[in-house]
Amino acid sequence: MLLNSSSAVITKARSKYGKRLSEKDYKALLKCKDVATVVSYLKTHTRYSDILNKINENEVHRGQLETLLKQKTFYDFDSLCRYEMSEGSPFSEFIIRRYEIEQLMHFLLLLSCSKVEEYIFTLPSYFNKHTEIDLYKLSTCKDFDSFIEALGDSVYKDILKEYRPSRNGVIDLASAENALNIYSYKELYTAISKRKSKKEKENLLKLCDYVNDFCNISRVLRLKKYYCLDSDAIMAHLMPFGTIKKAILQEMCSAQDVDDVFDVMTKTRVGKRIKQMSIENEERLSIVSRFNMCRRMLYYSTDPAVVLLSYMYVSEAELKNIITIIEGVRYNSSRERIESLLIYEY
Repeated sequence: MLLNSSSAVITKARSKYGKRLSEKDYKALLKCKDVATVVSYLKTHTRYSDILNKINENEVHRGQLETLLKQKTFYDFDSLCRYEMSEGSPFSEFIIRRYEIEQLMHFLLLLSCSKVEEYIFTLPSYFNKHTEIDLYKLSTCKDFDSFIEALGDSVYKDILKEYRPSRNGVIDLASAENALNIYSYKELYTAISKRKSKKEKENLLKLCDYVNDFCNISRVLRLKKYYCLDSDAIMAHLMPFGTIKKAILQEMCSAQDVDDVFDVMTKTRVGKRIKQMSIENEERLSIVSRFNMCRRMLYYSTDPAVVLLSYMYVSEAELKNIITIIEGVRYNSSRERIESLLIYEY
C-alpha cells in the first residue's frame, strides 16, 4: 500500500504544494476587475489551467466554476492515494467523508431555503463514483423525508434523521453538521489507534487533536460573540476530541466575553501557540492556525499519512482563497477587504 510502503506520497505532496499559488499570483488576482478576468488568469498562469481550459470565462456560472475548482482539488487527493482509495485506506475514506458531508450539508442548506432545485446545478458528477450516496437521486428530493430515504442504508441516514425540521420548517444545520463531523473524526481516530507504528500514531494524533483544538476555540469565540449562547449550549456544539481538557473548555464557555475566553485559552498549550501568532479574529482563528501547523508538517514530517492529511488541509485553504477572491470581485468588495481574508504562505 502506498502510504505504508514508501515515501512516494511525501515526494508527490511536496511537489504539488510547490505548484501552489504564489504571492505574485495572489497580487495579480486581487487586481482583477471581474470574475472573467480571475478565471482567465487561473487558466493561463496557474496549475488550474487543465481543469479550466475548456470553459468560456465570459459565460461560466459561479456555481459551475466552484465545482470545477473543487474537482481539481479532489483529483489532486486522488492522485496521491489512488491505490489507497481502491483498498479502503482509512485516510482516503476520511477525505471521501469530508466531501460527502459537504454535499449533504449543501443540500440541507438549500432545503432550508426552499431552493432544492438548485442542487443539480452544482452537483459534482466527478465525485458520484467515489461515494455510496446517489447524488443524482439526492437532486430529485423535494423534502426532508425524501432526502432521508435517498440516503439508503448509509450511516448518514441514522445520524441525520434526528434533525427533522421543526414545525416552522427550521433545520438545525449547525447541530447536524457537528454530528456528521463527530462521526467522521471518530472513525479517523479509531483508524489511527490501529496503526502499527507508535511514532506515526503519535504524529497523527497530534495533527488531529490540534485541528480539533483550533476548531473548538474558534467555535467558542464565535458562538460567544455572535449568538450569546449559554455555557451548556456552546459545549453542545464542540467536538469531543483534542488536547484541551473538558474543564478548561467549560471555563471558556462560561467566560463573560471574548477577552475572557482568550485569557482562559492561554492556559492551554494550543492557546499559547495561537496567542504567539496574534490571531484575534475568531472567524479566521481556526483555519489560519490549522494552515500554519499543517504547512510545517508538510515540510518536515516523515510520516506519509501525516503529510497526506496536512496537504489536504493546506489545499483546502488555497481553494477557499480562490473562492473568496471570486466572491469578493463579484460583489465589488475592496481589494484590501479581500486580501485581509486570504490565508497563504508569504
